[in-house]
Amino acid sequence: MEWEALADPEMPDQFSLLLEWRRNESAVRGLSKLPHDFYATTAAYLAEVRRSYEADLRENPSGRKGELARQTYQRASQLARDVVEGRAQKVVTAAFQASIGGARDLPNALSEERSLFDQVLRAILEHRRTAAPYLEPSGAAAAPGPTARTPPPPSLPPAPSAPAPTPPATPPPAAKPGLPRTDLRYLRILKGGRPIEVGVETLDLRTDDLVSLPAEIAKLLIDAAVAEPVSVGPERPTT
Repeated sequence: MEWEALADPEMPDQFSLLLEWRRNESAVRGLSKLPHDFYATTAAYLAEVRRSYEADLRENPSGRKGELARQTYQRASQLARDVVEGRAQKVVTAAFQASIGGARDLPNALSEERSLFDQVLRAILEHRRTAAPYLEPSGAAAAPGPTARTPPPPSLPPAPSAPAPTPPATPPPAAKPGLPRTDLRYLRILKGGRPIEVGVETLDLRTDDLVSLPAEIAKLLIDAAVAEPVSVGPERPTT
């Protein structure tokens, strides 16, 4: 049953206005035009109707006047709810569109709705920035409101370049353990051959290698024309 048919001729004019505002709100995609004090006057009207029907019902619980006033309050509350929730849904949708690059103007928005728009837009932008930063292109617009800038770090003098490391000097080869220098002969290998064992070491003889060997092993290699002796003097020490 339509509420217009249920309306009582004695109902306040505010009820008829609520009917008209709900009809207009459902007929347009954007926000319909409302008085700037819609929220305040609607809240005051509903509070007054409630006080009226509660007083009437206390005086005469079975009276028609109190029951009619109670029904008026219920219908008016539903009309106001339809208008407010319909507009809130439009505001939230507009805030989402603005967060992905849509326009931020909101025609016919009341001050309460503009505040809601700004809060929802900030929340959506913050959610996208923290939960899904890959959705935000470089240089995307920030949420409304001033943003504190982080001061740049103080510049530091360039650190002095470290000097190039000096390569360590190559240590001279150590003498064969267990062999006195007076017992060594210095040879140049003339012909490479199979490895030979000298004490606890195994030497791999290669052509043109310079080696120091015990006298008896050096003599065998010289006699076999595998090596030739190398003279060693003070001007050319060999270790």
